[in-house]
Amino acid sequence: MKALIDINILLDVILRRESHFSESKRIIDCCITFVDGYIALHSFSTLFYVLHEKEHKDTEYCRNTFNNLLYVFDVAGLTKPQLIQAVNDGNFSDLEDSMQHGSALACDVDYIITRDRNDFKDSVVPALTPAEFLRLVHEEA
Repeated sequence: MKALIDINILLDVILRRESHFSESKRIIDCCITFVDGYIALHSFSTLFYVLHEKEHKDTEYCRNTFNNLLYVFDVAGLTKPQLIQAVNDGNFSDLEDSMQHGSALACDVDYIITRDRNDFKDSVVPALTPAEFLRLVHEEA
């Protein structure tokens, strides 16, 4: 099973967002053990911005965090034609979500894991919340 992990799940764990930490951490644990987890390439620049500019984490902290993520996850990138498709995809009003979707298509994942399923209501790749994904994983185990 392959899954693209949305930025909000990663931030839940990195920032230890109390109300979401436990479920999101379980998603990452699944990617460590038996799910092929992917992070969209562009997510790293967004994560850096949030961590460095909004959360005031130093560059070394960000590098260490990214190295830890890269140990667990594969990276889903977009070619120029795929990026053009994402930029012009009328099913998405938010470019970042469209790029997440395009990245999911590019690496042929089974699911996008996100807390914001509505952002992916027109996605070709099914979007699941962490709770939904964990139920699915446990059913298949």
